[in-house]
Amino acid sequence: MVITITQKNLITLGYGPSFSRDIIRQAKCLMVQKGYSFYNTKKLDRVPVEAIEEILGITLNQEDLLKSCGSSVAALIKERNSND
Repeated sequence: MVITITQKNLITLGYGPSFSRDIIRQAKCLMVQKGYSFYNTKKLDRVPVEAIEEILGITLNQEDLLKSCGSSVAALIKERNSND
């Protein structure tokens, strides 16, 4: 299962609105370059966390992801940590 993140989640993590929008845009371009052509649309606002981490060059803190994404994603993030 792929964990996704939105612009609102990035803002919750402390990034500014325009920088968050730019990060999402770059992540969508990266995903299109990797062969996922369905990211080539304006309506899709979710991208995989791995794409964001690749663009920023950091690993996002799992606790911060839990806070920004809400408790519904908590199990998925815990599953991701156990697979690492």
